[in-house]
Amino acid sequence: MTDTEWADILRSSPKEAYGKLVECFGGLVYTIAADKLAGCASKDDIEDCVSDIFVEIFRSSDKYSPDNGNIKTFISTIAKRRAIDAFRQLSRKYSTTEYIDDPDCAPLPNSPDDTENEAEENILRGKLWEAVRSLGKPDSTIIVYQYYYGMTVADIASRLKMTAAAVQKRSLRARDKIKSLIGKGEENG
Repeated sequence: MTDTEWADILRSSPKEAYGKLVECFGGLVYTIAADKLAGCASKDDIEDCVSDIFVEIFRSSDKYSPDNGNIKTFISTIAKRRAIDAFRQLSRKYSTTEYIDDPDCAPLPNSPDDTENEAEENILRGKLWEAVRSLGKPDSTIIVYQYYYGMTVADIASRLKMTAAAVQKRSLRARDKIKSLIGKGEENG
C-alpha cells in the first residue's frame, strides 16, 4: 500500500486503518518497543507499550500526510518516542534507593578498554559513590534521583514530599560537600 493510500484510508475509515496498521506494522512497533525497553520491562510491559503506541498512532493519524514523509517513518517516530517515555516511567517505577546502603549493589557504568584509565575511573567512581553514601538521607537520595535517574527537581520534591526549593538547596549543598570530600580524599591519597 502506498503512503497516499494510507493517508486516504486513515481519513476515510480510521477503524479499518487501525486494523491494517496493526497487521502491517505490528512487528516493527514491537521490535522498537522491545529494543527500547530491553532490560527494564517484562513482556507484559512491552505489550502494553505496543498497545499505547498504536493508540497514539490512531490519535495522531490526522497529523499524517504523505507530503511530510512515509507512513513507516511516521509510525517509527511515534513508537520510539512512546517507548522512551515508557522506559523512563518504568525506570522510575521500579527504582528504589535502598541500594544506597549496600555498596555491593551499586551499578557501575562500562569503562573503556584502556586498563590504566579504567582503574583510575573505578577508583574515582568508588570515591564518588562513598561520598554520595556519606551524605545520608535525603541528600544521597536526591543526588541519586537527580544524576542517576535524571529526575527533575519537581519530580524529586513530589516523591520525597519536600518543596522544590528545599530539594534544590539540598542538592546544591550536597554537591559542594561531595566536591570537598573527594578533594580531601585526593589530598590524603
